[in-house]
Amino acid sequence: MKKVVLVLAIIAVAFGAQAQVKFGVNAGVVSSSAKLKSDGETQFSESKIGFTLGALADISINENFVFQPALNFVQKGGKDEETASGVTAKSTIAFSYVELPLNFVYRSAPESGFFAGLGPVIGFGVGGKQKYKVSGGGLDEEEEEDINFGSGDEEVKPLEFGGNILAGYQLPNGLFFAANYNIGFSNLLNNPTDGASFKNSYIGLKVGFKFGGSGGSDK
Repeated sequence: MKKVVLVLAIIAVAFGAQAQVKFGVNAGVVSSSAKLKSDGETQFSESKIGFTLGALADISINENFVFQPALNFVQKGGKDEETASGVTAKSTIAFSYVELPLNFVYRSAPESGFFAGLGPVIGFGVGGKQKYKVSGGGLDEEEEEDINFGSGDEEVKPLEFGGNILAGYQLPNGLFFAANYNIGFSNLLNNPTDGASFKNSYIGLKVGFKFGGSGGSDK
């Protein structure tokens, strides 16, 4: 956590020492899904529940606007289930990402009230697993394998670019509640053929706390 705060502090300094800066932490759950496009058809996976945690910095632009970089750990992916002739096939894809959202946020008041914002997101894949299970019709098989990040045909691109929309409410004591929608713009497949693509998205619900402050007063 100290390294996370240090990264956010460096970003804050880059945007001017005179701006008021507040730091915060947050944690929550995400409902993620994946969009696969292949042979001209687009399929959406079922939602998969994961968790997220991280830290953020509020860098004051003026009384109602802040630049809010954050550093989060997020679980993404999706799952699918199909049944035919009494045989059920289940598959689950689980990704672990470190994300850097760069949000510009409007707040109704500096210390409390409603807030909403949006911005780009840079993500880096740090782990993943894919599970298969077939049952019924005399079958009972299960397989699990690691998802590797890299540039090979059998690997997934480690770098992901996306967009983020958020909204929430902050109490006067610094406690806040937020929801966000994150959509991936990057095709994670290496060397795709026939327009194939694989993209992540998720909805997050978070609770957090903002504390401290540095620099001058709000502009």
